[in-house]
Amino acid sequence: MTDRGAQTEIGIVVYPGAQLAAVHGLTDLFGLASRFAAEIDRSDAAALRVTHWSVGDGDVSCVFCSEPSAEPGPDILILPPTLGDLPDPNSCAEIARWLVRQHAQGVPLVTICSGVFLAAGTGLLDGRIVSTHRSCAQALAESFPKIAVDVEKRMIEHSDILTAGGFMAWVDVAFVLMERFLGDAVRAQTERFVLAGHSADVARHFTAFSPGQAHGDAAVRKAQEFVHLRDGQGISLGSLAAVARLERRTFLRRFRNATGMTPIEYCRAIRIARAREVLEAGNMPLKKIAETLGYVDPSSFARAFRRSCGVPPGAYRNLHGGAFESHAAEGYRSAAGS
Repeated sequence: MTDRGAQTEIGIVVYPGAQLAAVHGLTDLFGLASRFAAEIDRSDAAALRVTHWSVGDGDVSCVFCSEPSAEPGPDILILPPTLGDLPDPNSCAEIARWLVRQHAQGVPLVTICSGVFLAAGTGLLDGRIVSTHRSCAQALAESFPKIAVDVEKRMIEHSDILTAGGFMAWVDVAFVLMERFLGDAVRAQTERFVLAGHSADVARHFTAFSPGQAHGDAAVRKAQEFVHLRDGQGISLGSLAAVARLERRTFLRRFRNATGMTPIEYCRAIRIARAREVLEAGNMPLKKIAETLGYVDPSSFARAFRRSCGVPPGAYRNLHGGAFESHAAEGYRSAAGS
């Protein structure tokens, strides 16, 4: 996939069950990057345009455009993840047909974690190797035996389709695309701005823990990606040091210097951050969340969560569940009235 023009339109598909934190987080990240690109180029024109596409009245149409006066037409389409059930083929059938038409017109696709099921249902991934989240890899392989699944790679790219998996993979996708379309300098500036905590708009879509990878230590970054692909579960110090290709003591020192945490603390933070995502996004039973994240039982999960967040997981969901749905409805009402 390559830069296709002075202004690129990034379309995000908002299908039933899509993780709205990812949809709006991507939108805000691209908005920031576009602003920084304009400042660097000293231009009044936005470098990126973001659109959201959803089914309405039996057809897929644009329900949001960052530049309402523009005629929407995506140059690339992102299929965000879910956090609960996998995408339903029946409710997404019209979207799948639309994706085939868009792809036939030369529009590349980007799938994030379970968003890969939408592309898989079109047949466009048959005979290819793809990446996805570990939690849905088996279901993908069983449902689509013509597709090869590799969960050991955070991203796998073909000329027309990029697939990504792992913890908060939508953030990785955002930075990869902004570097591709806007350059290294814009990516670096956006990453520094977000990770420094200056952006309230973007921050609301992140869990309380946003793992920084702008430290410049490539060996540590490989270890972080290894943790992210496994949601912090079942990982030993030896395996991380081996991934980083460092002696254990050297790895411990460099990991702490780069992240401010020990590897064990980092793995725990990733697990809790993943739990917060799931709690904010839906009604998955606490027992199922605990099982998915590798806790012995719901009580051990509840204790770990309370130590980290100050409240039990059920209370956290009562406080924060549905926040992104409300934000989405507000945003689309504003777009419709503009």
